[in-house]
Amino acid sequence: MRIDKGRDYILVIHFGLLFLGLASAASAGMKSLDDSELASVSGQSGITLEMDLGVTADKVTYYDDGKGIHLEGFRVGSASDPNGSAHHVVKVDIGADASLNLGYLVEDRRIEFGDIRLAGAPGLSMGGVFLDHSLEGYVNIKQGGATGGAGYTFDTAYTMTGGRLGYRTNGNEFFLDGITMDVEALGITLDVVGDTLKLGAPRIVGNWKVEAIRYSGNALNHGVSTDAGSGALLPSYGGISGEFDLSSNSDIRAGGREGEGLRFDSQTTIHSASFLYHDDANVLALRNITGYLNVQDLRLDVATDWNNRPALALTLGAMAGEFNVGTIEMGANNKSIGEVNANFLFQDHSYNGNSYTNAIYLQGGGHAEAGPQGMRLATEWSLANADISYTEDGNRVIFSGLQSWGRGDVVLNVTREEVRGGTQFFDGLRIGFENVTAGYRINGLKVGSDDAQLQGGTELLLALGFYPSYEFELDGHITLGAGGASGEGITVNSDIRIRNGKAAIIADAYDKGRGEISQKGLWISELEYDAHVRGMTIDATADGLEMVTAESWGTMDIGNLRVGDKSAGGSLGRFVVQSYELGSSMAILPGGAGDVCAGGAGTAQMVCEASGGIWETRGEEGVTVRLKQILARADGNKKNAFSWEANRELDSNGNPVNGTGASVLLNDIYTSDGGDFDGDGVDDNTFGIRTDLAVDVYQTKVVKKQDGPDLLGVVGAKGDEKIMDASAAQGYRYVSNPTQGDLANRPLGFAVKAQSQFKELSINNIDLIHPTGGAQTAVYGVMMQNFDIRANLTATPIP
Repeated sequence: MRIDKGRDYILVIHFGLLFLGLASAASAGMKSLDDSELASVSGQSGITLEMDLGVTADKVTYYDDGKGIHLEGFRVGSASDPNGSAHHVVKVDIGADASLNLGYLVEDRRIEFGDIRLAGAPGLSMGGVFLDHSLEGYVNIKQGGATGGAGYTFDTAYTMTGGRLGYRTNGNEFFLDGITMDVEALGITLDVVGDTLKLGAPRIVGNWKVEAIRYSGNALNHGVSTDAGSGALLPSYGGISGEFDLSSNSDIRAGGREGEGLRFDSQTTIHSASFLYHDDANVLALRNITGYLNVQDLRLDVATDWNNRPALALTLGAMAGEFNVGTIEMGANNKSIGEVNANFLFQDHSYNGNSYTNAIYLQGGGHAEAGPQGMRLATEWSLANADISYTEDGNRVIFSGLQSWGRGDVVLNVTREEVRGGTQFFDGLRIGFENVTAGYRINGLKVGSDDAQLQGGTELLLALGFYPSYEFELDGHITLGAGGASGEGITVNSDIRIRNGKAAIIADAYDKGRGEISQKGLWISELEYDAHVRGMTIDATADGLEMVTAESWGTMDIGNLRVGDKSAGGSLGRFVVQSYELGSSMAILPGGAGDVCAGGAGTAQMVCEASGGIWETRGEEGVTVRLKQILARADGNKKNAFSWEANRELDSNGNPVNGTGASVLLNDIYTSDGGDFDGDGVDDNTFGIRTDLAVDVYQTKVVKKQDGPDLLGVVGAKGDEKIMDASAAQGYRYVSNPTQGDLANRPLGFAVKAQSQFKELSINNIDLIHPTGGAQTAVYGVMMQNFDIRANLTATPIP
């Protein structure tokens, strides 16, 4: 070997040092090789090394500006035998072109860190992680990178089998089980240009599968698929799989946000990809994924967060990207609901006068009462802009100008069902929220294209709990458990508390093209909201995606329902809504409204048009959401009720004081099937309030309401139809007698066909409440029966 060309051979030397280090660690000391050990080394056309590797270390530490992060309980060895070694075979050969060829086989290997701690935070731990796998593959290394002879070019491919990737806290585990993967990456280049390490990957292709995502609440289980006590398979969230074809370029530099550290910049292009979620025999599939992701100035430091807590800091300059999902399939027939596209930009921005950036500070310790192990993510984010579009049957609607911001702590623990320190925990991965201040807002809808007129219409999604704008302070948790209604799936238990909320029922745009302004609208303001969910199962079914909730209850206290400004607009008073539901459900199904008679009646085109309606064939794609709300009778403080309080007294600051005004209370609201049909002595309550929402993007008839010019100066007569025309000044014109060609250019809209039904809805009592006189019952019992309400709404731009 020619040492005078050290840079040419530095990679070879590193590999040699690696093998020597592993061998010495395994033998725990220097000793002579005996005959049996020498027999495992062969050298014909190259060198073959065989070794059984077992490495342990109490602690591995990384220091940055004098601050350390400790990886404790480090182990490399057998995945199946805690005291065993992993078998390695490495074949080393030098090619005719002076390339270094490494073929390797790794069998039954586990790489594990028992605990991750920060030097400045004694007693706090992030928990442990482990990776099990067997690998077979090769690496070919040639001199010469993308910029010339000083770099290197790599070709590599491998197959992983028997993989497990797990996270463990306080004896509980959440892990990916049965991982298999095939990856090929050709022509990877490694160069050093100035102070930058440049890594280029022109093509990375592969496929992967996770047989099951499992949970264990038994401390005796560690990285196994079956329970140590019962021998039964551990419960599963379902499986996932996919494939990918990527290319990327990455730059790595020394220097963090604060002194020492690392900086990353990268550009990744997704040429094709897919992602599938498997629930027993049912699949939810995202196919034909394309897009890109550009990361600018991502820094890694060991630093402190805004509360001066030690952390591993990931701080971001900016990140822009776009993802397009060509088809979303669900149900037994793999029916598509359509196409989804999202483009986004994360960067520093100010919202409501407050500045936000993008950073995650990883810290040890999750929920304070969950045990000593867990992870805390002090998180701040700023989504400066995003457009999310939905396309079905070739028609497109865009949720334009989405912004989101927030700051607070997200805590992660793997927990078991128990009460610790007065806190109820559940089986699963617990995602907790502590002192999170956040918000989002949407500028409006666009239909057809990115340059279409901005319009309202997001209020059509209120039935799904989506507000056009929402600001809040958040505490609580969502715990994701393994197993659905039957077999695989997800079970959700949650307790959420929202404070100081401001949510728009209807909101004007925050930017009409002249810069951001204060939004006007109808606001749920000074909101305090307590919500609890127990035993909600999420399953992919033969029909689509189904969510069934065993029990849910909550109280929404709206301090003011305001008109105009969200903080200072005129108030309609205080509203308190209590909810209590048993067995409610929501199903998301492929396919929208299908054939619709808009503005008339009839199930056939001729009958519809004869009644004065318009026959619309809305296509095969689209989404149908089926809601079933079972309103339960009152059980202690859990009930369905609604109250409105007005004329409250004001405090010294001019703020209304709750409980000082007059109010009306609709108490104990519940549904019923109208009789005891199963003979148990109690009226059945299985039908509830059923609402079907069929969502499509489709053309609709829009007529002018008055003579003369509209707000954009386009002239027409009352009753004229609006026809889209790219050659017209404003992109449309008014037509008195539209031709068939004109009708083909009617405006696109966000169309919702809705039907709501119930058999019986009762109100136990209606009280009038005076602040000094107390409650007086005005009505004893209200009962409504056999309601069937239908609506067909389309949101289109109206100047």
